[in-house]
Amino acid sequence: MILFVVNENSGNGRGAKVWQQVESQLQARGTSYTKILATSGADAFERTDKLLRSTKLKAVAVVGGDGTLHSVLPLLTGTGIPVGIIPAGSGNDTSRAFAIPRDPLQALDIIVSGRTRLADVIASTSGDETQVTITAIAVGMDGAVAADVNGSRYKRWCNRLGLGSLAYVIGFFRALSQFSPGEITVTMDGVVHRFDRGWLSAIANIASYGGGLRICPDARFDDGQLHVCVVHGCGIWRILFVFPTLLKGTHVKRRNVTLLKGRQVTIQTKGRFLAYGDGEPSGETPIEAKLLQGQLVFLTTLSG
Repeated sequence: MILFVVNENSGNGRGAKVWQQVESQLQARGTSYTKILATSGADAFERTDKLLRSTKLKAVAVVGGDGTLHSVLPLLTGTGIPVGIIPAGSGNDTSRAFAIPRDPLQALDIIVSGRTRLADVIASTSGDETQVTITAIAVGMDGAVAADVNGSRYKRWCNRLGLGSLAYVIGFFRALSQFSPGEITVTMDGVVHRFDRGWLSAIANIASYGGGLRICPDARFDDGQLHVCVVHGCGIWRILFVFPTLLKGTHVKRRNVTLLKGRQVTIQTKGRFLAYGDGEPSGETPIEAKLLQGQLVFLTTLSG
């Protein structure tokens, strides 16, 4: 039996439309399934946890976005239970990394096929809060952008227009007017790196976040590395020039951008920087993160 965790509100209601198509196809195929129509991430976690304890599941499939998947990752990491996604969110960076089609029925074919790859995830701790993240943890200005987007009305309008990534562009300019850079200390595998006037420090497991912004272009979900991008030592006008280059990942060539790789990282800042994992709140600095290599079984047609 396959469990479908459905966020009907994902993508400003796109989740409900996608699920309607998927469920009709499941019934036509005679596929054995059960569903959870989640009202929040906490609801998805609690009800999935209950089902995992009482029912033998062949796989878990999320109908929604990166945030919906994020809510159930702690339950599936290290269990060997395959997880997949039928994209219906705003950014859909996970589906992009795993080459999942946007077409719901094509994505369903991948779920039903049962083909999998082992994927890495990020385990992070901030204060008493622990998280499991599959895409990236945004720390600093990019965390402030995520906070602004999540609480905005413009995100809904962008989703209605099918331009989910535009919300992150709007959020960037809104956050830019309020954010103050500060000192960032990144300790990667025991080596300390200090940066003055730090704007952001993103911990990535895949290449993109924020709906296709290629923050760490070389990051792959199975490369056994955490990739950290730090933007530092520049003023607001330089940031305005750097931001457009994130779309293609060419920001990495600029002198105010530093890339680090390793398996365990601690980020400390002078002042409070927000952290967001998979677009969801993940506490604030200081934050510690480590790689959990090959601990998630992901449904995808990508070959090894």
